[in-house]
Amino acid sequence: MTDALTAVFSPDFLERESARVGALLADYVRRAQRREGPVLVQRSIEEILAALDFDRAVAHGGADLAALVATVLDNSNRLHHPRYFGHQVAVPMLPSSLADLVHGVLNNGMAVYEMGPAGTAIERGLVRWMRGKIGWGDEGDGILTHGGSLGNLSALLACRERVAPGSFKAGVPSNLVLLASEAAHYSVARAASIMGLGGDAVVKIAVDDALRIVPGALSRACDEAARAGKRVLAVVANAGATPNGAFDPLREIGAFCRREGLWLHVDGAHGGAALFTGRYRELLDGVELADSIVCDMHKMLGTSTLACAVLVKDRAALAGTYEQYAPYLHGDEERQGVDLSKLTFECTKAQLSLKLFFNLALVGEAGLAAHVERLFDSARRFHDLLARRPSFECFGAPQANILCFRIGRDSQAQDHIRQQLVQEGSFYVTRTTLRGESWLRLVIMNPRTSDADIEALAARIEALAHAPAP
Repeated sequence: MTDALTAVFSPDFLERESARVGALLADYVRRAQRREGPVLVQRSIEEILAALDFDRAVAHGGADLAALVATVLDNSNRLHHPRYFGHQVAVPMLPSSLADLVHGVLNNGMAVYEMGPAGTAIERGLVRWMRGKIGWGDEGDGILTHGGSLGNLSALLACRERVAPGSFKAGVPSNLVLLASEAAHYSVARAASIMGLGGDAVVKIAVDDALRIVPGALSRACDEAARAGKRVLAVVANAGATPNGAFDPLREIGAFCRREGLWLHVDGAHGGAALFTGRYRELLDGVELADSIVCDMHKMLGTSTLACAVLVKDRAALAGTYEQYAPYLHGDEERQGVDLSKLTFECTKAQLSLKLFFNLALVGEAGLAAHVERLFDSARRFHDLLARRPSFECFGAPQANILCFRIGRDSQAQDHIRQQLVQEGSFYVTRTTLRGESWLRLVIMNPRTSDADIEALAARIEALAHAPAP
């Protein structure tokens, strides 16, 4: 082997370069937390590749790893900055970041138990812990997977196994439909299409002014589906809808599904974190009536991306979802542990369990609950702050940690302001469309975001709104 090839397998390289890169990362986080510099700088793709000297590095090697990392840091969105109010991605607790390093070195694939005993054991422990928080007791099973979109698909595949057994081999019946909130995440329709139902098989259930399912509308949608000769595969409810963090009335929906014999899936990718709190657990009242739920750990549970828990009450449905046998993986009749590839869409997957376990092992359940509650509390306080300013209108009080608001009622103006904020980089906000109109959107993910940060954002938005047109 060449000297360079020998070096990249050397523990001395790991020790030396991890120290250099670790120092850069620590300084990056420290400066971001102090609000030094912008939240976001967006250079063009070609400018970033040039800064990395990409073509030469790929062709010839010999690059300085720390220098490459420094360039990556200079061209990345700074989630650790308290004026990051962007998408639903955690400012990661740093134990979970170190879990990524541990996994990156171990590289245990976890398709079968012997390829990842520690990661599998921790995953099984976390699934058991989460089932208990839902209120299922000893019932149910679950897996961890790479994100809520794959999580929703996985849960609905388990549902299909119970409602239409044999579909994995024979295909799905043509009359199946999903009943889902008008505010459902796009991954629900995507899952319907992947499963062979087609996106048109998603029947949208009317929501109220706060984007929560109207239980009466669910009953009507179910009756209409029956009259049309359709069979309901599942009802999909939100626990923390993406547009505004809305929580559907799970107890009423769950009771209806129990009476009608319908599978209730709860998309708790965002708001499922409330399960682990004391003061906000009531938002999920009735969740124990669900047949499945997903919860992203890389949102409010403070892990790095990606990590999603998929929890299914019917253990047999999950176990029977994938009717496949791979002799190169499952050939041994007797061996220890659980082979997770039998329960998940994925074969090889990362040791996702390390992320949340490392966080919990350092801060405990109480620390995790305090983190989630702080984000919820902050959103409520920031809502009150904006509502006191006559220029602003809020789209109702936040149910989770998502706050939608606008200045004036001109949708083009909201979009223009958001574009200017992103170009300036001093604040990072998103936007959404609600009732056909544009609203600015804050997702409070950073525990260091203060009232002063929101006051500064409001002042900047007012200045942009009142500035003369160019």
